[in-house]
Amino acid sequence: MINEWQPAVASIPNISKELLQTFAQIDTTAPLTSVIGQADQDTARPWLRLSEQDWQPVLNSLPAEQLYPLAVFFTLAEQQLSGWQCGARNPAIWIFRWLRQNNQLPAKELIRELKKMTDNRFIPYGSVL
Repeated sequence: MINEWQPAVASIPNISKELLQTFAQIDTTAPLTSVIGQADQDTARPWLRLSEQDWQPVLNSLPAEQLYPLAVFFTLAEQQLSGWQCGARNPAIWIFRWLRQNNQLPAKELIRELKKMTDNRFIPYGSVL
């Protein structure tokens, strides 16, 4: 009898609401490498592979006023932190979709400013397809 290989089931990393709240309060005018420790980077990096559905519970649990600063953080993190490049899977996209669905989008000027901070063409709303 031949045993069939079964891939290991990867566990979904838990998104820490507390760490997200810390990220939302970071002064983004300073380089992120100088304000975020390597341990926090290592903890949060696996979250970049999660789907929008995986992010929904934690986004629903955060205060709405923390979501735009958190989107700014993830936008800048993709530009400044090694291993944080995620393109169309950037959590900033999931955040903007949540904000749009809940009629809480920031002013258009803020969105324009955010787009100037990145070369990720998918920010703020993801792929058009």
